Parts: sequence; C-alpha cells; structure tokens
Amino acid sequence: MQQVSTVSPTQLIQIETMDIQTSSTGESEPTTDLHVTETESSGESTALSDSSNADSHPESTTIDPESWQASFADQFTEGLIETTDRSYRSDTISVTISRHQADDVVYFLADIYLTALDQFRTALAADTFGKGFSEPVLDMSARHNAIVSITGDYYGIRVFGIVVRDGILYRDVLFQDSLILYPDGRMETIPASLFNVDQIKESGAWQIWSFGPMLLDQGHAMETFNSQVNPDNPRSAIGYYEPGHYCFVVVDGRQPGYSNGMTLNELSELFETLGCQIAYNLDGGQSAIMTFMGKIVNSPYNGGRNVSDIVYVGENKMSG
Repeated sequence: MQQVSTVSPTQLIQIETMDIQTSSTGESEPTTDLHVTETESSGESTALSDSSNADSHPESTTIDPESWQASFADQFTEGLIETTDRSYRSDTISVTISRHQADDVVYFLADIYLTALDQFRTALAADTFGKGFSEPVLDMSARHNAIVSITGDYYGIRVFGIVVRDGILYRDVLFQDSLILYPDGRMETIPASLFNVDQIKESGAWQIWSFGPMLLDQGHAMETFNSQVNPDNPRSAIGYYEPGHYCFVVVDGRQPGYSNGMTLNELSELFETLGCQIAYNLDGGQSAIMTFMGKIVNSPYNGGRNVSDIVYVGENKMSG
C-alpha cells in the first residue's frame, strides 16, 4: 500500500532536478514523426481567450451544482493536498499515474480531473514562441510547477500548423489534424480539410495542437490515419472523456526486451478501451516523456531529448 502524505501547496513547488541525460543528437534534431521545413517561424500573437493570464486565477467561493467540482466531487479533497509517489489530490485537481504492461509494450496513464479550464496549460521552451527554442521536458515542468506533464506537438520545428497556447494565437497556418480545447472544456479533433480558422478564432479556443493524427472517431477506434508513421514507436497522446476529465498517455518504445512501442492502430484501440471520446497523437519517438511531481515517470528512448513545448496540469494558485 502506498503511504499518503498531506502537505501544503508551498512544499509542492520544491521540484527535484532532472536525473537523466538529454539526447546527444542535439535540440534541433527533427522528430522521426514529422517532415520538417527549415524556415523561420515567427509572428505576432493574438489573445483568443479571457483566461490567457495564467498568473491571475480568481477563486470561486461557491460551488455551482453544474460545475466540474460538483460532477467529480469524489475525486477531490476538502482542502488538504494528498500525495503519493503516483497520485496527487487537492480540492481542485486529481491526478493518478498508473503503469501498464502487456506483452512487449509498457505505457503510462495519467488520469486527470480538473475544476477549471486554466488548470490545463501549456509551456514554451524559454517561455518564448519561435524557432530555435528547446528545453528538457522536466525543466519546463519544474519552472511552471507542473503536477503532471507530457511532450507537446513540437511546433518549433516547422512553420505550419495552428498554434494556440493558453488562449493566445501564435500561428494560423493549417497542418493536417488539429486538436482543440474549447473554453467550456470540450475537446474536438478536426482534419485540415474541415478546419475553419475564422470560426476557431471566434470560439475563443484555449488550446490548439497541430501534430496528430486524430485517434478516435466518436469514441471508436480507427483503422486508417492521416499519418505515415504507423509502425511501433514511442508515443505521447491526450485523451478526452468529458469536460473536466482527461488523460495523458505515454508509451515507451524502441527498447527491445522492455517495450517496443505501439502502432497508431494499437494506440487508437487503447483509447477506445479507456472509454475516451476524443484522442490525439502528439510528438513521440525520442520526445515521448511524462513527468509527475518533478520526476520523469517513463523510460524515454535514448534518454529523451529537448523539445519546444509541453502540455501540463497545474494548480491555479501556488504559494511561495
């Protein structure tokens, strides 16, 4: 049985240092999951959401019966923060990490319950948008007091793909399938052929990722994908159950005798089994990393590598 400890938010911001080596291939190496155009990516940003200021998070004094906090009340504490080596529970966030092994595959699942949209965040390397910025996932996670984090879509190695991060539109050039997180907590995957940039801007999207492919069709596993990278690989992906309930999945791979990785078909089937309605593939390969409370959870291929962005969950207000 795991021992449960109760701590204050101040104690939780003391993050341990990274205990793995970064990739010797360098931070500019393109992921094996993408074809990269070596063109400068820059431009002005545009605010899409009123929640874009991550340092200003008003706390509600009453609980709306229709709120996420009421819907998932049994997932949260009544005030104290409870932690184990694989779980975190407060009165606003619940994260549980589990390790799974089947045949020649090992994957890690983060089951996530939130009470507010702005707890679902992203971070950029060097806190700067543009090409040429990359950092270890763990460093970005520590700087932003992430409870749990995974690799993002590695936007920085290409000049195409919609990029909206924490309510800010940085780039509006289409690229294959996109994943959208709306202000009401819903997620949607949209192929480039059906994507309407103007409508998305009007929606006030909180996050948009451009990597893919989409992995589910209305909750059902898919057989064909908008991607040629289907063999066994390390994977990083997001799953959506309903507003306020999400999951992160990281699959270890390219390590014979430990874990070979998953095909897109296998990853799609996994998310169907989990009961997700939406699922989306992010940057994998050597980039596939999950952190929890200041430590790397999985065993990244070749030690992992620097990336341009992460997806993470964090409390609205940290003390200290």
